[in-house]
Amino acid sequence: MKKNEFLAQLKNELKKNNAAETEDIILEYEQHFAFKMADGYSEEEIAAKLGEPKAIAAQFDSAKDEGGKAAGGGFFLKLGLGFAAVFEALFYILFLAWDIVLAAAAIAIFVLGGCLVTTLNISALIPYMPFLGSLVFGISVLGLAGIFGVASVYCFAFLRQMIKASVRWHKNMVSASPLPPLPCNPQFDPKTRRRMRTVLLGALAVFGVFFVLGFVVLALQAGALGFWHHWNWFV
Repeated sequence: MKKNEFLAQLKNELKKNNAAETEDIILEYEQHFAFKMADGYSEEEIAAKLGEPKAIAAQFDSAKDEGGKAAGGGFFLKLGLGFAAVFEALFYILFLAWDIVLAAAAIAIFVLGGCLVTTLNISALIPYMPFLGSLVFGISVLGLAGIFGVASVYCFAFLRQMIKASVRWHKNMVSASPLPPLPCNPQFDPKTRRRMRTVLLGALAVFGVFFVLGFVVLALQAGALGFWHHWNWFV
C-alpha cells in the first residue's frame, strides 16, 4: 500500500470513529512516513509495518474513550516509567555536558586558528612559528574547528530528537491511542543534510591537506623534521 492510499484510508476510518484531532493524527503519520523514507524504507514497507488503517483508527475511537476505558495503564506501569524517566534524565544531562564540551572545543579551536592565521599571539601563549607556516597551519586548525562545529550541531540535534522520541514513547505507553514512534536519529531536511555534509567534507579536506602542507612548510623553514625542537616549543 502506498503512502497516499494508506493516509486516505486512515483519514476515512478516523472520521467514521469521530476521532478528535484527525488532522493532527494524519500529520503525525505523514511525518512518520517521511522519517522512515529518509532512512531508506519504501512506502509499502512502512505501511505494512504500521498495520491496517482500520485497526489504527480503532485506537482513536471517541465512543470507546467516553465509555470508561482503562485510563493510562496501571500503577506499576506508571511507576516503572517514572524510574525510567529519572535514568533517562541523567543520561540526557551527561549527553548535554558532552555537547557543551564539543561546542566549546569548536569555538576554542576556531579562535586558535584565527590567531595563527593573523599571527595574533596574546601573552605569548602560542609557540613561535614563521608567518607562512603559521598561516598554513592556522588554516588547517580552522578546518578542524569546522569538523568540531558540525559534530556539535549534530549532537545537539541528536539529543533533541532523543528527548522527543522518549516523550512520545512514554505517552504511548500510558495511552490507549498511541501515535507512531519517533526515530532517535536527528531528522534534518534534505537541504540542511546536504549543507552539513558539504561543510563536513570540506572541513575534513582543509584540515588534512593544510595539516600536511603546514608540517612540510614548517620542517623546511626549520631545516629539520622536528621543527618543534628547533624553535624550543616545549622548553
